[in-house]
Amino acid sequence: MVKKEEKYPIAKRFDVADVQASREATAVKPKVAANMLKRAKNPVLITGGNLLKESKLVEYAVKFHKKEIPIIATGGSSKPLIEKGVRLLSKTFTLHQITQYLLDDEWEGFDGKHYDVVLFLGFLPYYLSRMLSALKHFSKITTISIDEFYQPHAKFSFTNLTKNKEMHYKMLEEVLENL
Repeated sequence: MVKKEEKYPIAKRFDVADVQASREATAVKPKVAANMLKRAKNPVLITGGNLLKESKLVEYAVKFHKKEIPIIATGGSSKPLIEKGVRLLSKTFTLHQITQYLLDDEWEGFDGKHYDVVLFLGFLPYYLSRMLSALKHFSKITTISIDEFYQPHAKFSFTNLTKNKEMHYKMLEEVLENL
């Protein structure tokens, strides 16, 4: 849990050269993110390739699965999750393909449900930024980036935590504790 004396860093871009966004993401605190997930009808977590580099992210994805948040794994992120016994909604599509599905209002998801809140964990910031931009402009889905990089194109995002990985882990833990 993030202690009161610890301040959340201000929301600033990881990559200052990122294209200016007309509506930037709201920097979200863990409890608020957890409350949005609790109110969501059909939330989903989408995982990226950074799970292969950072085993702690795999642990957190498994914890989200145990809290009954379904997971869509992209690329190689499926391997460590399957090894941990996680049953994935999908494991063969890229983030680009999944984004195209999410943009289709008639698509009923991999489990027959239209996702209303989508979490993102374990992505390269510049790749995720482009997909979030498309979702922001062309869908009604609430997007939440819980990566260590502030994502201005998400609806909500953790602040930039690249200099403080431990705070990133504490924030992920706090989201899970409040679910």
